[in-house]
Amino acid sequence: MKLIYVAHPFSGKAENVEKAERILRQLMREYPDYVFYSPLHAMGYYYHDVPYDKGMEHCLEMLRRCDELWLCEGWEDSRGCSIEYSYAKGTGIPIREVTKGELPKLEPLEPIEVNEVSDK
Repeated sequence: MKLIYVAHPFSGKAENVEKAERILRQLMREYPDYVFYSPLHAMGYYYHDVPYDKGMEHCLEMLRRCDELWLCEGWEDSRGCSIEYSYAKGTGIPIREVTKGELPKLEPLEPIEVNEVSDK
């Protein structure tokens, strides 16, 4: 199962969180075998409580742990998304774009073999 970091413009605005939620719901329906991580939802609550650079440090630490970066529309005009993009590009993390009305085209996931666990 892939862990996807979904970057969406924020700027501390509640309406951006709502837009991201709509996109995340659509992604979850379309790609049920992926886990989507939203820094807006995980860390947005302390946006005004920590220095910007420290918050971005937290974001990049989480991005480092993810398999891919998916950028939402408008990312080019977002300071934070641009930092995340540069980090992913520099470290070789695959990058995809989620554009309005169009989700990223992906190859089907390979089947995963699951072994039963015994309680011995």
